Amino acid sequence: MPEITLTMPTQASTVARWFLCPAVGGPLLGIAWWLAAPGGRLQGNGSDYQTWLGRDLVFVGLAAVAALVVVGFVVRSHSRTDFAPRHLSALLGSGVGSVLMWLTGVGLGQLFGSSRTDPGVDGSAFGLQALSALALWPGIVAVVILGLMTVLWSPPTRP
Repeated sequence: MPEITLTMPTQASTVARWFLCPAVGGPLLGIAWWLAAPGGRLQGNGSDYQTWLGRDLVFVGLAAVAALVVVGFVVRSHSRTDFAPRHLSALLGSGVGSVLMWLTGVGLGQLFGSSRTDPGVDGSAFGLQALSALALWPGIVAVVILGLMTVLWSPPTRP
């Protein structure tokens, strides 16, 4: 009978996993944003300026949900060892995921076309009007990591 051995993950694989999970989630959320947002593939009129706020709010909502998922994993896996590399890679992965979410949605809008856009109207093509929304996902993760470090940090003991 073969012997099964369990190995502990190395620090490099742990850091890579913390970075890649949010980064890979970005394009998936970009597809959801392009499908669900007004002026996207399934609904709304891209040339109607009143739908542009809704398009940005769908992006913000998806980014906030993604941030809460990452924060849930950050809080759940908190330990005093390897705190900085794991959570800083989660923060960087969230930033990359947010940008990839935006680029995926905009790219799909350009590639497959949005519903009822008017080339004569600036902003009617599928996109994000408030680019500051890109900072929401990594911003929420950063605030939680800062809070964890503030509340749970203890100075190193001297020998």
